[in-house]
Amino acid sequence: MLQRLRSRLLLSYAFVIIVALLVVALALFAFATLSGVRYVQPLQRLASISSSTRYELLRVVQEGGTVRDLAETVAQTAVDQDVRILIANTSTRQVVYDSDPSQNWMGISVENIVNPTRLFSAAQTTAISGLFQHPENGSHWLVYGEPLTNLNRIIIFYAQRPPTARSFFREYFFRPLCGAGIAAFLLSILLALWISRSVARPLQKLANAAESVSQGDYDQPVTPTGPLEVRQVAESFNSMAAQVSMAQQAQRDFVANVSHDLKTPITSITGWSQALLDGTADSPTAQQQAANIIFNEAERMARMVAQLLDLARIESGQMALAQEDVDLRQLLNDVQHGLLRQAQELEIHLTTDLEQTPPIVGDPDRLVQVFTNLVENALKYTERNGRIHISLARYGDKAVEVRVQDTGKGIPDTDLSRIFERFYQVDKSRARQGKRGSGLGLAIVRELVELHNG
Repeated sequence: MLQRLRSRLLLSYAFVIIVALLVVALALFAFATLSGVRYVQPLQRLASISSSTRYELLRVVQEGGTVRDLAETVAQTAVDQDVRILIANTSTRQVVYDSDPSQNWMGISVENIVNPTRLFSAAQTTAISGLFQHPENGSHWLVYGEPLTNLNRIIIFYAQRPPTARSFFREYFFRPLCGAGIAAFLLSILLALWISRSVARPLQKLANAAESVSQGDYDQPVTPTGPLEVRQVAESFNSMAAQVSMAQQAQRDFVANVSHDLKTPITSITGWSQALLDGTADSPTAQQQAANIIFNEAERMARMVAQLLDLARIESGQMALAQEDVDLRQLLNDVQHGLLRQAQELEIHLTTDLEQTPPIVGDPDRLVQVFTNLVENALKYTERNGRIHISLARYGDKAVEVRVQDTGKGIPDTDLSRIFERFYQVDKSRARQGKRGSGLGLAIVRELVELHNG
C-alpha cells in the first residue's frame, strides 16, 4: 500500500509539474514571439561593435591610413565579430560597401534599407537601430547605424540576422525551465516520501485492523496518527468497531435470551400436555390446572413474539406512527381507568395529578402502550397498600413531562443503566408471584418514546 500510494503521488506531482512547465513555456514562447525583447541583446551587441570599430577606424585615419586600410579594417571586423557591415554615402544615399559579397547590397538605395527616409536623415546625426527588410529578397535584418563624423558623408550600418523566437527561447528560457523542472521533480520525490510515510502508514494500520474485524476480531483499536483527516478516519473506525462488537454481543445475547425465555414456557406446555395425554392429570381439578398453565404459557409466548415483532419493526424503521393531536390528560385518565380494577385487586392506590396541557402530535395507541407498560411494571413491584401516582405537567415552552411514581422497592443503582436493554430483568424474585415479564417491555417503551421525540 505504501509503495502504491508513493507511486501515485509521484505520478500526480510529475503530471502537475509537466503541465505547469508547459504552460510557462508556452507563455514565454508567446512573449518571445510577440514582443521585441529578443532583439534587445543583439542590438546591444551591434552597438558595442559599432563603438569599438569607430575608435579603430579613427585610429587608422589619424595614422594616415588609406581607404584600402579602412576597408581592410572593416572587413576584418566583420569576420572577427561575425557581423555584416554596410557603408552608405550620404550624398548619393547608396550603399558603397558591403562586407558580405555573397549577398551584395552594393548600389542599393539606403531609403530601401532604412525606411522611412527620416530614419536615414536621423542617422546622419545620431545612431539608429531596428528591424529592416531587404527590398529584393525580403530577408529580415537587425541593423544598427551611426555616422562617422570624422569621415564626411559616411554612415556605417552593422547588420545581423535577427534571432528566431525558437532560438531565443532555447537560449534564454529552455535551460532554466529544465533546471526548475528537475528541482521541482526532486522536491516532489521528497514530498511524496514524506506524505506517503505520514498518510500511508496510518492507512495501512487501518487496513490491517479492518481485515481483522472482517475475520471477527473486534479488539483491534487503531491509534489516531497522521493528518487530521486520517485521525478522524481512525477515530470513526474505532467507534465503528466498538459498535459492531456491541451489536454482535447483543445478537448473541438476544439468541441466548430468546432461547432461555422460550425454553421455560415450552417445557411447561410440553410437561402438562404429556400429563393430559398419559392420564397423569386424571382429576378434573388437575386437568383444569394443566389447561390453565398451558393457556398462560402460550399467551406469554404470544406476547413475547408480538413484542419481538414490534421491536424489529421499530429498529428497522418499518413502524409508521399515526400523526394526530393527542390530549395527554384524557389519554392518561383512560390508562388509569383501564388499570384501576387491577390495582384495587392488588390493594394498591392508583392516583393521578394531571395538568391540562396543549395537545401533542403522536400516535395515541402507541402512547397508551407506553404508559400502560410503565404502570403495569409499577403494579408488579409495588407491595399491598402501596401507592402509584401518575402526573402530567408542562416542561419548558414546547414539551410536557409524564411521571409514573410508586412506593415499591425501587431499582438498584447497578441495574439502572440496563433496564432498557432487551430481555434484561431486575431480580425476578422482586416481582409479584406469577407476574414475570419478558424483559422486552421497557425496551419497546424507550423506542416508542424516542420515535415521539421524547
